[in-house]
Amino acid sequence: MEITTTQTGLAVQQHAHPLLAKQVKYEDENVVFEAIKAALAISFAHLNAKKLGSEQMDFLANEVTDAIIEKYPGIRISEIKTAFANGIRGEYGEYFGLSVVTFDNFIKSYILSPERANLSKTTPMLEGPTMPTSHEMFKTAKYNALEAYKLFSLNKSFERIALAAYTFLDGLNLIKFTAKEKWDFIDEAKIELKRNLDNQKALETRPAERKKLLSTLEELANNGCKDQVINVSKKIALTAFFQSIALEESDLNQIMDDQKDVFMANLKKMMEERKDA
Repeated sequence: MEITTTQTGLAVQQHAHPLLAKQVKYEDENVVFEAIKAALAISFAHLNAKKLGSEQMDFLANEVTDAIIEKYPGIRISEIKTAFANGIRGEYGEYFGLSVVTFDNFIKSYILSPERANLSKTTPMLEGPTMPTSHEMFKTAKYNALEAYKLFSLNKSFERIALAAYTFLDGLNLIKFTAKEKWDFIDEAKIELKRNLDNQKALETRPAERKKLLSTLEELANNGCKDQVINVSKKIALTAFFQSIALEESDLNQIMDDQKDVFMANLKKMMEERKDA
């Protein structure tokens, strides 16, 4: 197909306009996490604030990423960077400390700002996104699993894509543990979740938010927070699975390809159930 000057100009315009980038809900969560982590580091550096340790920074980035994806799924990565940059310069008013709440307020203020409103008025019209094929869905899910394994191999955090990778690999019938092993993962998850909540409490400066965290810690101590515990236990189980892959020097890519028919069958079943619902 021949590309005309008009088409080329539109392509450049679409690429350059911030609102024509993918929304965070369509981005790979690990990509969003890494971008937010970098933006947080820049914010701390520009304010000459006390540098957080690696574990604390990862935890803060995780919490901010979760909040943004849940509450502002339509925002773009470049806009997040703009919101943080404007926020630390006081363009959205006074703030106290660099906490999850602070960065959440930066995003909220940016979205409601005249800057964002004016930006939306200049957005060129686009065709809606197309539904990916089953083969594309398998390819994307496999990529996430391989990326998680790569980060594991490099001894780096893969928390952002752990749940998606676990769900995919478990759906391929590749993750198999005994009942005792699963309960051990649950016990480990409770300890890890408590540590994460304690870290968040140490970073939080607002009394109301600290009170919520204390309430969550109390709930956890009384065998509550089941969904959170299960999600953390899946990350731990995924780590154990990756360890076995590494020890056996197995080819994870080939193992997943061998189970592709299982993925396709599960996907077909899910689509039929949705159609009948």
